[in-house]
Amino acid sequence: MPPSQPNHDALQQVHEFNLLFLTHLQTRVRDDLDSCGLPDTVRLQLRRASPESIAAIAEFPRALFDLKLDERTPSAVLDPLRSPSEGAYHALGLTILLCARTLSRQSVYQARLLLGLEARAIQRLRGMQLSEVQPLAYSRRILLCAFAGRDWIWSELMSETRPEARQHLALIALQPGLRREWPARRVRLSP
Repeated sequence: MPPSQPNHDALQQVHEFNLLFLTHLQTRVRDDLDSCGLPDTVRLQLRRASPESIAAIAEFPRALFDLKLDERTPSAVLDPLRSPSEGAYHALGLTILLCARTLSRQSVYQARLLLGLEARAIQRLRGMQLSEVQPLAYSRRILLCAFAGRDWIWSELMSETRPEARQHLALIALQPGLRREWPARRVRLSP
């Protein structure tokens, strides 16, 4: 039987994670900290974005972050007690990891579609013990901006408000081969 539409609760959770991630990212940009791979071309837009704009962008139907699960043991670890920013990043990473683990165990399809996870990452999350999640959340690079190398997606996310354009962007972002098959550059269509 083909997979059905994403569970409403799982989609709502992705929206909430996007809001948390974008709000955290905006704080990092405003404080001139590392922006988790956010393209330089949209930093100013994010810095100036209103809470309403951030909330609208967060309604995107796919995670705006990528979970980097490549390393077994993080090489660069953070100290959550060192600064409020590191503490917030650790808490966000831990929360997302725990929920991604649960979602991966419930539905491989939803983990792929909503979180953009590859098969290897899903398998790792599915087999991960709770005792393995906490150390992984200390990695400085566990959460990065999604759509690396595709600055145009972020530019359109930050600026495009037309419903049909936002829907088109969502359809592109939900494609499973986005990382391999979609061009890094794209000509913007005029309204």
